[in-house]
Amino acid sequence: MIGKEGNFIVIKFTEGEIIQNLKSLAKEKGISSAIILNGIGMLENAVIGYFNGEKYIEKRIEEPAELVSLQGNIGKDNGGFIIHTHASLACKDHMLIGGHLLKGNVKVVNEIVLYVLDKIKIKRIRKGNLMEMQL
Repeated sequence: MIGKEGNFIVIKFTEGEIIQNLKSLAKEKGISSAIILNGIGMLENAVIGYFNGEKYIEKRIEEPAELVSLQGNIGKDNGGFIIHTHASLACKDHMLIGGHLLKGNVKVVNEIVLYVLDKIKIKRIRKGNLMEMQL
């Protein structure tokens, strides 16, 4: 389910993998740059990363976890879309874990709000181990 008002897009995903869902949406709607303003819902089999300056240290959260907060942006590199998101997840013990969201399967629902950029174009260029943002 997708709603649009001006440059705001509100999305409801009920299945799939969250990063792939956002890439598919961007392709389908012709979005080259956007800000992920907000995201809530639930994920399972999520992978959160912590970048230590050289690589991502990954933590898998297999149990269903509440997607408490999701922010980031959508941009492009030479090969396609880059979804750069950070998330906070709450597990059943109510403890939060967060970091760079590398992947996660929709559990129940994901509700996400985007703001599509008209003039600013977010591009990512590889610099060493980083995909650096260019405007």
